[in-house]
Amino acid sequence: MKIQLWSIGKEHDPYIRDGIAVFQKRLQHYVDFEVKLIPTVKQAASLSVPELKKQEAKIIMDMLQPTDFLLALDEKGKMMTTIQFADFLQQRNNAGTKQLIILIGGAFGIDQTLLQRAQLQLSLSPLTFPHQLVRLIFTEQLYRAYTVLNREKYHHQ
Repeated sequence: MKIQLWSIGKEHDPYIRDGIAVFQKRLQHYVDFEVKLIPTVKQAASLSVPELKKQEAKIIMDMLQPTDFLLALDEKGKMMTTIQFADFLQQRNNAGTKQLIILIGGAFGIDQTLLQRAQLQLSLSPLTFPHQLVRLIFTEQLYRAYTVLNREKYHHQ
């Protein structure tokens, strides 16, 4: 299974880029993983929030393949423990999922059309985090889940 983390927004700050690189390197032993940044819509400041979200959704929908499993990170999504997330990854792998797309929306969230397309909506926390930090947190959690699946010592229960 290939996993891609898609995020709408600007390039990583150096500390975020370095942190993600650490976990990407560790992940290469378990899974094909890539972070894909999607530039903010042009003239975003002049658009209403619903129109901006709609344009972001169109970009994402055009990029998705029909067989992609879409996991949308959304504050109203389901919460999981690390063990549950690891089990989810194993289930996706067992089901023959070719590509898992994890989507971090833009500054105002994810348009309803994408949330409806998503097979799973997941919340990392009821707290609000900067999008760049979510990229790092999620990459670390992905690594942690794979160490759980491989019975390694990174995760302590």
